[in-house]
Amino acid sequence: MGREETERRLRREQAQSLGYLLIRCGQVWNERAIARVNAQAGAPVLREGQTRLLPFLQRPGGARITELAQALGVTKQAVQPLVAELVAQRIVQMASDPNDARARRVTLTEAGLAAMHHGTQVLVQLEAELAPALGAVHRRALVAGLTRLLQLLEPTDLALTPQEPPTGARRRARRG
Repeated sequence: MGREETERRLRREQAQSLGYLLIRCGQVWNERAIARVNAQAGAPVLREGQTRLLPFLQRPGGARITELAQALGVTKQAVQPLVAELVAQRIVQMASDPNDARARRVTLTEAGLAAMHHGTQVLVQLEAELAPALGAVHRRALVAGLTRLLQLLEPTDLALTPQEPPTGARRRARRG
């Protein structure tokens, strides 16, 4: 099979792949949101790598750098500069881990929460701009389908909180 045929086959497979389409839509949406946040700020204040950390920092108590690295599938050394940038921007703060004095936890600051809120508003604005072309029926179906898919892919919110037992274990502990 020649290169051109392989490329055509690849494009056909990607066009039929839910995973590919979700990833690609997420990438483009994220790129647009970052560009808008940076344009509104009048300077580059947000990078893609930073946006990958932020959802994990919304959890109560934040996360350790090692937990962030594990969640992203990278090394601590790859996460540390991103965290340092966010600390310099006062989006996050570092504090001692109450469960381990040797460890430090990364948590959102009030400014970080405000920045997350602003970023979410930008996402909502992008959605509103696309809504007429998408149509209300397709939008509702997408939201419902993606909500369900996220529930299936991310069944618990415990990936970065190892001190908390899984939901079933908490129930058993209460009964026992």
